[in-house]
Amino acid sequence: MTDGTVRTLGQRVTAVNSLLAAVYGRDVRLISLFTELGASADEIEHLRSKHIGDSCNQVTTAVAACFASFRNGDRDYQILSRRVGLDGHLSTLEEIGEELGVTRERVRQLEVRARRKCRLQKNRLAIEKTLQNLLQTVRSSWQGNSGSNNCIEQRASNL
Repeated sequence: MTDGTVRTLGQRVTAVNSLLAAVYGRDVRLISLFTELGASADEIEHLRSKHIGDSCNQVTTAVAACFASFRNGDRDYQILSRRVGLDGHLSTLEEIGEELGVTRERVRQLEVRARRKCRLQKNRLAIEKTLQNLLQTVRSSWQGNSGSNNCIEQRASNL
């Protein structure tokens, strides 16, 4: 991985963590959600090293899908995603306003509305289901491997 790719991935994780903070209404990290879902230290390390980009993409897709069901959801999601930097650039209220043809104050109001929509339980459930599915995929890919497989299977049966 080049430095640019690492930096871009790091920015993406930071942006997703900002989105998660908006959804959960508290400082929460992607990796901490995997821990809350019962992932072991080995699984966390594997997710961190091999699946972090995929995890980010799946979380943003899940939240975008939830927003799509709301009135004006696509625009609200676009504003929020640009404000947290999901596209790799933290956009200012003025930049977004110029693009949408509204004032920066109106963009601020729309961002507040988007953050309120974020906190709906529907978003948290979609994120947690997405992460559980990804964790299950990781666990399944380890089937047949020796070592800590029994521990992983035991944890999977406890979910």
